[in-house]
Amino acid sequence: MNDAMSDTYNPSEKAVKIVEKIKEMTGIPAIFIDRKPNTVQPSLTDSKFGGLPYWDLQKEYPTDSEGRKMMLLAQINFSDLSTLDTILPKEGMLQFFITVDDDVFGMDFDEPTSQKDFRVVFHDTVKPDVTEAQVQALELVRAEEADDYGTPIFRQAALSFRAGTDYMDTNLTEFPAVFVQAVKAVTGEDIDAETWYQYFAESSEDDGYMSSELSGLGHKMLGYPGFIQFDPREDDEELQSYDTLLLQIDSDMEDGEDYVLWGDCGVANLFINKEALIKRDFGKVLYNWDCS
Repeated sequence: MNDAMSDTYNPSEKAVKIVEKIKEMTGIPAIFIDRKPNTVQPSLTDSKFGGLPYWDLQKEYPTDSEGRKMMLLAQINFSDLSTLDTILPKEGMLQFFITVDDDVFGMDFDEPTSQKDFRVVFHDTVKPDVTEAQVQALELVRAEEADDYGTPIFRQAALSFRAGTDYMDTNLTEFPAVFVQAVKAVTGEDIDAETWYQYFAESSEDDGYMSSELSGLGHKMLGYPGFIQFDPREDDEELQSYDTLLLQIDSDMEDGEDYVLWGDCGVANLFINKEALIKRDFGKVLYNWDCS
């Protein structure tokens, strides 16, 4: 149990043991993303949310379904992750673009993998001779300068990365079965997977503690996704092939100031098939975000 959670909740010893058992059962590697202080201004090629994108001038810049140049949501310079042992590339740059001025930020409810109004671009190498002036000449809209209702990025931010262990979110389809097993292991009780959520119903402290410890939220790559509502892949066999969390960007506020805001404090997930990721094929990515 971390100190922040112990300050917020006063869980029972049983709840703590059950949560620790779930962590033991579900822990997998992930890369957690931290937003650097706003005094750090990212360069053209830095990993960042928003801002001016790096761009290989020999390539055609991504446009949306109406032919408008897209804005940078995020870019990951893999040189920042080169010392971390993952299936992610060791070099190159991955960028995520979304359409400008759209109240659903480029998401397509019917075809969430159709990159009409969002785009994922991978650069095998980052050319050091590209200048900010050259990219500015493309006359791009920066996400943090777009209308508040058309962008989730309110301030650009430089990013840092750290390896860690991630745990299963309580909103995932597989969670009830894991919870049942954990309760059995800790207490010896047999409970029904269909009513697992009632187990801590009489203790808001226990329930709140588990939800916080196993929320799945935050900025990250790999690991488990976090959802405010539900997993969009849950009832769609075709979408279930998107089995790897490529990037998750959460709503992010500090001292009352928004840095990232997905609707009403939501979270965005981008998924890819693991084999496609290993092959560096980013042509098919599932993009979804939800909020309360």
